[in-house]
Amino acid sequence: MIKKLKKFLKAQKITLDFSNKKHRRNFILFNFGVLVFGVAFLYGNVRLYEYTESSEFCGTACHPMAPQFVRYEHSAHANVECVQCHIGPGAESFIKSKINGLRQVYELVIDTYSRPIKSPVHDLRPARDTCENCHSPTTFKDNIIKNVVHYDNDKDNTPVQSTLILKMGGWEKAAGISLGIHWHVTNKIYYITADEQRQVMLWIGVEQEDGSLKEFYARDTITMAQTAFVEQARAEGKIRLMDCIDCHNRAAHFIPSPQESVDKAISAGVISKNIPFIRSKAIDVLTPIYTNQTEAFEVIEGLKDYYSIASTSSLTYSSEELQTAVDKIKEIYTETNFPEMNLNWESNPNNQGHTPTLGCFRCHDGKHVNVDDTGHEVEVVSVKCNQCHTVPIVGRGEKLLVEAPVIVGQVPDSHADFRWTIEHRDISDQELTDCYQCHGQAFCNNDACHNLSHPPDMLYTHADIFKEYGDQVCYTCHQNIQCSQCHPGGIISNP
Repeated sequence: MIKKLKKFLKAQKITLDFSNKKHRRNFILFNFGVLVFGVAFLYGNVRLYEYTESSEFCGTACHPMAPQFVRYEHSAHANVECVQCHIGPGAESFIKSKINGLRQVYELVIDTYSRPIKSPVHDLRPARDTCENCHSPTTFKDNIIKNVVHYDNDKDNTPVQSTLILKMGGWEKAAGISLGIHWHVTNKIYYITADEQRQVMLWIGVEQEDGSLKEFYARDTITMAQTAFVEQARAEGKIRLMDCIDCHNRAAHFIPSPQESVDKAISAGVISKNIPFIRSKAIDVLTPIYTNQTEAFEVIEGLKDYYSIASTSSLTYSSEELQTAVDKIKEIYTETNFPEMNLNWESNPNNQGHTPTLGCFRCHDGKHVNVDDTGHEVEVVSVKCNQCHTVPIVGRGEKLLVEAPVIVGQVPDSHADFRWTIEHRDISDQELTDCYQCHGQAFCNNDACHNLSHPPDMLYTHADIFKEYGDQVCYTCHQNIQCSQCHPGGIISNP
């Protein structure tokens, strides 16, 4: 058969005679067809390439990335394509990404991909190649006033507003100084962590003007005489240079906590404040880990049964408001919990700030120290709150402080340590007058912080108070780092 086919093809002769009108026409048609096919083929491949580089492809074509895509669409970076941060320009980046993509497809087919997707991405392009294309690290940022509105877990869902001034800072070229929050960007800081999520800091190195490093060790490593791990990490290339995403690590995939989501919904009026204890109840049903969405929705629907026992004569809300609240709580769950990927707000801690996860307190916890040759502590990584922001001014209920007084002047020596937020309750009347020179009397008229009538034995009974009222009372004045100052081994929750 093959021999016959070869013989047939050999016998065929193709003659092209341009003096023949038919030959000319067929030649033109053939080349036109080739041209059309080539353009269509090229256009199709370009469009296919563009689609595979799009955020829609990343988030919808790959099932494990669907939760990341949901949060990406809710972020401030929703107009930035995924590839701009995760891949980068050039042939090398393209080839590397496609090879990595084949590995991901293989893991998807045999169902071995990580649940949840691991964060941070350890081979992510550095911030200088991504973030700094839009956000200049050499620009000094002015201070900004920030208002944070929360709601209490009481019957009235009482609003609690904290107002503070964020000291953004950065590099001031004219003056040659760097300070404020963005000091961390304009100075070289290196670190070693004990975990993949970079939450437990073992060592911090701050580069000095002469190029040397001022080293801070976690106290535990010094006690166990394990400081040699730094040289080992240096040899293995495991020392990381801090950049933007070490703090802004969830810039495009942030998942808010139940408290944050519910507070936002109440502020927007989607969840009515008229429903008694709705903040507390909403958080209660959003906090547990459910095996699937159906189970979660059944629990959330149960809120209507809870409120159905209330006397109709004492209702301060309508059935429509309750149904709207229930629907919103379901929506919050859908957008913040992804059981099939074991992903929720706790899976990947957010380092921007220091609540509800550690964030800044990973380093600024008073437990990372610089020691001399004899092993004595010389310096501790600062835990001074006012390095990054002013002390929050808190208003509660109808007494919300809409405008915060401007706090000026040199910071007194007594304010150098954040413990001043505890110790100032014992100041004299004369010292109180001195406070007014900077703060103004309105600063001290904080019902949320002051006049709480702390008992004389509060130092010993505060655990019982905390158990009765919860953290919304204590943490209004005392940041959660306070506990670790007296309880270095951590706090064991009551069963």
